[in-house]
Amino acid sequence: MPEENPRLQKVAKFQIIKPVNMLWPEFRKMIWDARYRYWRLANMAVCENYMRFHRQCRMDHKDLKEDKSENHKVKILNRTLRKMLLEEKQATEEDLSKYSRDGAVSGYICGAFEKMKLSAIKSKSKWREVLTGKSALPLFKRDLAMPINCSDNQPCLIEKTDSGEYEVNLRICQKPYPRVLLSTAKISGGERSVLERLVSNETNSLGGWRHRFFEVKEKKGKWYLHVCYDFPKSETKLHKDIAVGIDTGWSVPLYAAINNGHARIGYKKLKALGERIKSLRKQTIARRRSIQNSGSQDLSAPVSRTGHGRKHILAPIEKLEGKIDNAYTTLNHQLSHCVVKFAKDHGAGVIQIENLSGLANELSGTFIGQNWRYNQLQNYIKYKAQENGIEVKKINPFYTSRRCSNCGFIREDFNFEYRNANKKNGKSTMFECPECNYKDSADYNAARNIATLDIEDKIRLQCQEQGLEYKEC
Repeated sequence: MPEENPRLQKVAKFQIIKPVNMLWPEFRKMIWDARYRYWRLANMAVCENYMRFHRQCRMDHKDLKEDKSENHKVKILNRTLRKMLLEEKQATEEDLSKYSRDGAVSGYICGAFEKMKLSAIKSKSKWREVLTGKSALPLFKRDLAMPINCSDNQPCLIEKTDSGEYEVNLRICQKPYPRVLLSTAKISGGERSVLERLVSNETNSLGGWRHRFFEVKEKKGKWYLHVCYDFPKSETKLHKDIAVGIDTGWSVPLYAAINNGHARIGYKKLKALGERIKSLRKQTIARRRSIQNSGSQDLSAPVSRTGHGRKHILAPIEKLEGKIDNAYTTLNHQLSHCVVKFAKDHGAGVIQIENLSGLANELSGTFIGQNWRYNQLQNYIKYKAQENGIEVKKINPFYTSRRCSNCGFIREDFNFEYRNANKKNGKSTMFECPECNYKDSADYNAARNIATLDIEDKIRLQCQEQGLEYKEC
């Protein structure tokens, strides 16, 4: 039965610092053994499903009754795998009994695998592609993430200790479960808020934030816990006739305006953030040049990186790129949060953003034209808006920066060259309408145009009146 209140699902990632109730060697062996057996079980289930479909194709479909109890089949394979491991002498009865009563893998892992993994790849269209040679059999790798089911009728598996740390019971075996400590030293405020909300829902009830599945993943010798959780959509009252427009900023990363008033997010609010972005860009360029030039210096120079091949020379650049990506990701999270909060505060049910495909020349001189990660920013705005029930629309940005948001007149000469030539004290050029004498910030004027509902149709009509050509995206 579908849930009455629509819910959204997300995943948060946390590093496992250490096991709490056992030593690292014991925990590492336990989790390696569980993952190995799960890997074998998963591939057995995939092959079994494929062979079953293959038999169906060769038999009369009317005579073949389809058994939909796939979870039951996985349980049978789990018992079969137990016998195989005993015959191969890879485990003893005593060892296997620590993980399952009659199988090789914990029932919580079997249930999660059937719901999360197997159901996603066992479609008939997928098997037909494999059967005809268009696709390979979707087998799993040895280092695959191991899913763990979290039952709805069970208490929250994440607990907050008296010292403020977070511990989790991993159901990869029979009780007692291995208990691990999560790293919270470097997590964001949003991730900490997720943990707090999950812990506060002690019964894991439908009314609050619920953890649904865990996934344990190893990466470069470190273990991580992926927490899949869901939560109810925001009940903030929104209006579809109220829209927020997001314009690509010239002097700031973006400019936002509302279509039913004069509220805005612009230079005053984002000035400090814009300066941080410019500073980051300058440091990035200077550091990259320094690293690249170091390879051509004399061998005796302190910063020389000659010798030992390309990998040695490029290692610092790759490390720098990782730091740059993290910095831009953080800034884009801050910007997208600011935009969505602005829309919620004004009851806007729609956020309109620019479709920037094929606009490299028009974006020259803006934050986007200077390697700003605006595509990432738009994706963050989309998913955060969705969480709050706000629709996101992409519109054609053609003439949105040259149209007067007050009377609709299109000032064709107000292009990049004009704006760049008429800057004063480093500030963006003001937009002045020759028809109605409206005057305001060019970025704000463009944001107001983008916030206008059916703006594309209105610009098309205005182009016809003025004899201008309108370019579609």
